[in-house]
Amino acid sequence: MSRRTGKMKRILSRLFKERQIYHRSDGVVHFISMSAKTQVALAIVLLAAILWVAYASVNVVFKEQIIVAKEQERLVMQTNMSKRIHDAQKAYDDVNYLNTTIERQFDETMDDIWSRHRMLANMVERKSAIDQGLADQVEGLSAAGGPNGQKPTNGNRVMIDVTPGEPTPRQSRLSVLRKEAALESSARSRAVQTEGDAAREAIQSMEKAAAELYTEQLLLLASVEEKASKKIAELRQVIDSTGVAADAILTPPKITNITLAQGGPFIAPAAPDGTPIRFYQHANRAATMIDELDSLQDAVNHLPLSSPLTVTRRFTSGFGVRRDPINGKHSSHHGIDFAAPWASPVTATGAGVVIFAGTRSGFGRVVEIDHGNGFMTRYAHMSRITVKRGQKVSLHHKVGELGSSGRSTGPHVHYEVLFKKRPVNPRRFIEAGRYVFES
Repeated sequence: MSRRTGKMKRILSRLFKERQIYHRSDGVVHFISMSAKTQVALAIVLLAAILWVAYASVNVVFKEQIIVAKEQERLVMQTNMSKRIHDAQKAYDDVNYLNTTIERQFDETMDDIWSRHRMLANMVERKSAIDQGLADQVEGLSAAGGPNGQKPTNGNRVMIDVTPGEPTPRQSRLSVLRKEAALESSARSRAVQTEGDAAREAIQSMEKAAAELYTEQLLLLASVEEKASKKIAELRQVIDSTGVAADAILTPPKITNITLAQGGPFIAPAAPDGTPIRFYQHANRAATMIDELDSLQDAVNHLPLSSPLTVTRRFTSGFGVRRDPINGKHSSHHGIDFAAPWASPVTATGAGVVIFAGTRSGFGRVVEIDHGNGFMTRYAHMSRITVKRGQKVSLHHKVGELGSSGRSTGPHVHYEVLFKKRPVNPRRFIEAGRYVFES
């Protein structure tokens, strides 16, 4: 240890020998003596200063690099955050757009569904009201029976089958309609581009449910159309069987809307590609049929299809040429006669308005009823009249009592049916009521 110390002292003594620093000022020479220890101390101070400066310089450079590195890191983090915010905003916009698209498509689909539903409900309600009116007519006619009072034997049926059956089974027709509706719905489905499988599945599920509902609505509408068509054929057969053509008493229906005062060109509903929508094609046909059915039902309800007597009666004289019961000569008889007990109730054979109630030459006490559509009925030879002119009457409303007033040989009722003031055979009307309406 002493050897190393001695060696160190020798090195220091060689490096830091005692030195004198001379300084001359104003002719006077001064000197400063610096010992080895002083030089060592100064060297240490100088070295410390140099080290401090070096440390400070390095520290400044490192701090600058650290600051630059941190700034770069901050910029990277800010860039990443901005990208994440942008991605989140884009995802939100996509979801919002998807929700808006789904909501718009849902609203459009629901509008279509409700529009068709209201149309269907209106048609079904009108058809039900017509059916109820016909059922009431059937019940009333059943009470009267046939010309001689016979009652129906198959009372479970409302109307006979007056139209031929379909050449193609109904099930096959429904299958064809179902396929056509499915193809139409598939063609009308709108593809929405989405990146999410869940959203795509939700839209496809909604479109599938809407397509199935559209198919069921179309089938229901086709069923209403089919039933209305069959009922129209039956009612036309009812009228035609009276000897008066149905077209002769029907007028084309007119649509008037003075309150709303609407107008504009007719544009048929169509899909975006211009293809006509089958539902509205069926709806147009069904609406036209229900309008015609309504007119037919109203005409039939006012048609005199019953007998003027609902009590037991006896058919005594027919329509056409006969031998007069008073003088025995051949004469024209414009009605038919029914005999029954005195004062039996004579009833209206259909709804209408009394246009005459009084006495006429040859007819005695007589009542005449206007049924509309050119039809009028006459009830003669009554003993008493129970209605007044201008009074509205319904089917089987009592208009008087059977008697033998006027030119008569015994208690009976003379019954006439006139179409546009021309007499027609009343028996055909009663037979129509008997055999077509099960009366």
